[in-house]
Amino acid sequence: MDTSRLLDEIDEGFIYIDKEGIVKAYNQVAKEITGVVFSRTSIHSAGRIEKGDLVVIANNRMGYDDGNLTVEDLSVLNLPYNDLKAGDAFIAVGIYGDDSYKGIIKNWRNKAINRKLKYSGAFAGRFIEVIIDIVEKSMEIAVDSVPYIMHYTHAIGHMVVIDGATGVLKFHQARGYTIRKETVRDLLSQKPFRSKVPNEESYEVLHKKIGDIFEYNELLSKIYDSLNGKACYFEKTFYQINKRPTLCTLQPIGELDAPEGVVLKIVDVSNLEVLMMKRNEILMKMEMANESLLTEGADGVHQMFEKIIGSSQPMQQVMHLAYKASKSRSTILITGESGTGKSLIAKEIHRLQDGKSKPFISVNCTAIPNTLFESELFGYEKGAFTGAERTGKKGFFELASGGTIFLDEIGELPLEVQGKLLHVLQHKSFYKVGALQPTHVNVRVIAATNVNLEEAIAEKKFREDLYYRINVFPIEMPPLRDRKSDLYPLIRNIMEKLSDEIEIPVKDFSGEALDKMVSYHWPGNVRELENVIERAMNISDADIIESDYITINLRHEVKPLNMKEQLQEVEKSMILEALERNEFKHKETYEMLGLSRSVYYEKLKKYDISKS
Repeated sequence: MDTSRLLDEIDEGFIYIDKEGIVKAYNQVAKEITGVVFSRTSIHSAGRIEKGDLVVIANNRMGYDDGNLTVEDLSVLNLPYNDLKAGDAFIAVGIYGDDSYKGIIKNWRNKAINRKLKYSGAFAGRFIEVIIDIVEKSMEIAVDSVPYIMHYTHAIGHMVVIDGATGVLKFHQARGYTIRKETVRDLLSQKPFRSKVPNEESYEVLHKKIGDIFEYNELLSKIYDSLNGKACYFEKTFYQINKRPTLCTLQPIGELDAPEGVVLKIVDVSNLEVLMMKRNEILMKMEMANESLLTEGADGVHQMFEKIIGSSQPMQQVMHLAYKASKSRSTILITGESGTGKSLIAKEIHRLQDGKSKPFISVNCTAIPNTLFESELFGYEKGAFTGAERTGKKGFFELASGGTIFLDEIGELPLEVQGKLLHVLQHKSFYKVGALQPTHVNVRVIAATNVNLEEAIAEKKFREDLYYRINVFPIEMPPLRDRKSDLYPLIRNIMEKLSDEIEIPVKDFSGEALDKMVSYHWPGNVRELENVIERAMNISDADIIESDYITINLRHEVKPLNMKEQLQEVEKSMILEALERNEFKHKETYEMLGLSRSVYYEKLKKYDISKS
């Protein structure tokens, strides 16, 4: 019996790898999933790009899964100057190596998740249409109405090439291009590409080392572990094979500690309805809520705060107050739970008022021993005490003169130091330790605490007169659970920041992972969110982070809403927020939300929202 034909009858991918890591069996489904053969394709011959060829590129994230493409690589298309950067989505059209044609390029940066990126127009006698659908995770390049479509899960570089001499299709991108070494960068450097003929193998895999076929990642590491007798096996686990999402089952053949080989079964899960629909539905709701609030920001205050992420109603209120506070030198008290961003808003107030020219001194009151508070805050004269520096020392208040001192966790100040701080606030002067003359300062004080200071006053732990002195301009930071519509912009911002710090590419979350985060109470607020994301980025080998990598404790949480209930909660809060912003004027509200009149009133009835 022909074993290969028998394996081709199996409806899942089947790969057998011997103990030397050599592929001995690779069935038809596995070849289709990994792009070794093409089940349906537009035919073209092997070749390479040449001068005069028409090249169309669609790329949702430059530098990611396109061969590490750079701006310099695109110079062969004679594109106009553009501020294109790594990570941008872009569409480019040009004639390869022909400076007599000026190419076309459009790029997008940080666009909303619910948008399509489009280009259409005539170029070199042909009509070009390109669509990058960020929601459906698809790209379409159409030349003279002939479409070439690719789907993706994280990032992809799509390309179509028309022969400049004959006018026929010369190349189009297809899945499995990583195996075939046909990335956009490879092809622009005139490396050869293989032919595409339905059911014809574009790459011989039998008797090749598995490491020459699969990119190195966690899956390949597990295969090697199993072959080396480390008893590694698993069933229906999510892994990527050359950036294509699959469910994998790994089974050693023979003894676990000395296998003869391993069988890898793979199921294609790149179908967007299976993998991404739930995620995209949540994101669209969250992005729509965020965008509508940004659009309606009447005073433009949001744009003034460079590092504050979020446009929910609570954060709009915070930014409005912070902007007002930056216009005066009054003392500010920022309250809120730990991890809500009190220090960040303090820095932004200082930046808006004094820019970078004046000092900003941040003092963590919990980090100073009680015996050192006075000398650290106010400084000391030379010889003030044993062990003092010979020249004396400036304290934090003197260092902040002309600018801002930020007293974080002011509720932890000892009572004796509170009295001296009150004196500084009242008289703008203080005595250094060992000094006979006062030091005068002009300093703005911003204090912050996660402690209920009124309760601390009742417990005789905080001075009432100091409380009234610092509580001139109060700002309360909302907890993350009260600003869930800001969650996705925060996640993206944190990921991009961490990507630079820990040198790991930005990743996506599966629907289940995002669902888990939206449902969570976040007692540690943004700081906890940062920690959870950093851990997930480190331990997830794939480009899509699954819910198993979101390490949060849901045992004490209220049972999460199901998908439908979550979306309804977001929708209801959007309507209520829009009503408040429009002073319950219904016409303005449904126009702001982009709803028809009838649909709007149906939703008021559905969510039991009063019309008056």
